[in-house]
Amino acid sequence: MTPSSRPTCYTVDERSFLTYEIFIAKRYLRAKHNAGFLSFITFIAVGGVILGVAALVIMLSVTNGFSGEVKSRLIGMDAHVAISSSWPGDPIEDYHTVIAGLEADPQVVGAAAVVKAKMGVWSAKGGFDGAMIWGVDPKTFGAVSDLPEHLWHATDKQLLFVDPEGGKLPGIILGKQLASRLKVGYGREVFLLTFPNSDIDDVAMMGLKPKIHPFVVTDLFESGMYHYDDSFGFISLADAQAVSKFGDAVTDIHVRVADLDAATTIRQRLDAELGYPYVLTDWTNQFPELFRWMELEKWVIFIALSLIIIVASFNIMSILTMSILIKTPEIGILRAMGAKARSVRRIFVYQGLFIGVFGTALGCAIGYIVCWLQDRFNLISIPSDIYIISNLPVDMQPFDFLLVSVVSLTISLLASVFPARKAAALQPVEAIRHIM
Repeated sequence: MTPSSRPTCYTVDERSFLTYEIFIAKRYLRAKHNAGFLSFITFIAVGGVILGVAALVIMLSVTNGFSGEVKSRLIGMDAHVAISSSWPGDPIEDYHTVIAGLEADPQVVGAAAVVKAKMGVWSAKGGFDGAMIWGVDPKTFGAVSDLPEHLWHATDKQLLFVDPEGGKLPGIILGKQLASRLKVGYGREVFLLTFPNSDIDDVAMMGLKPKIHPFVVTDLFESGMYHYDDSFGFISLADAQAVSKFGDAVTDIHVRVADLDAATTIRQRLDAELGYPYVLTDWTNQFPELFRWMELEKWVIFIALSLIIIVASFNIMSILTMSILIKTPEIGILRAMGAKARSVRRIFVYQGLFIGVFGTALGCAIGYIVCWLQDRFNLISIPSDIYIISNLPVDMQPFDFLLVSVVSLTISLLASVFPARKAAALQPVEAIRHIM
């Protein structure tokens, strides 16, 4: 026999067999009589992964949506960063200079002066109540607050502190719940009551003598947050300075920044620049317990729904275990042909990864499509009188998709390791003995 006619012998090495590992893993996942479709039990396992991943993506997006709505309504009415005096109750007299410096900062969207005070509010029909009254400049406050977006009567979304009937009384904007409790509406008259600082002896002898300041309701607002709608009122900055006897001074400066998530970093930088006698706070200091609770809720949902993927991983283990039992003779033949134990192990690990990758990809796609449809067409409606919003909000975050994918693939990989080790431990002679 000449060298040219000598039959070619192929050996199994590491480089060539890697291709066969993937090829055989794919063949093992297909139905025996119809190679174009996944077997029924494989389909069930893939469906479990799809269901778990899609549920995780949808629920995390809905949780992000609700958190975003609450955050935007709580923070939208208030400041991203607030500047006040280091001595409680002391006004800021040079606020014009501070605001001019803030407006020159590229990371600051707007800055506005505010006078804050707790006052009594009285109406003829509703009696007396307490409220937090803010004095604001209608020209600048809209740059740092969403209040103009929640006004009932202003067609141009502008703060109006002028008597709508042409009277001489200054205007006040009240929260819807506060106005309802006072039994007043648009154009009605209310009175702000302030109490001068007095010694305890004078109060005991003469009693409290409040000063009464008449105002007319020029508008109402409904932010959807009970905290604001029930206890807040707004008057012009000049009127608040006159009522509080602050002169040309304010109690706070509200700052809105371009990047809400960078508010803490910006606050620290501004704090270092301004220094004494100012104290700076940011939105994370306003309702820390609420935001921590919402973040904890998101992680609880993530862990709970991850159990669906864990349940699907048991299906992966079952598939691989059954595949090993059925393919035991073939495993013996592979080992006899020179396949190493780690190559056999890879075949079954690849099977689990195929299920995990396909199920994760399709689950992410389904979750994205469902969230996109809800965000685009508002398919699911909810009662606005309970949840302050009329449609189910969704906010898809790339990090959530990445985290869900990593967790799903990791669980699928771990579910494949044990059966793969069992397959690799089969001895060729014992495996081939099952051949009839």
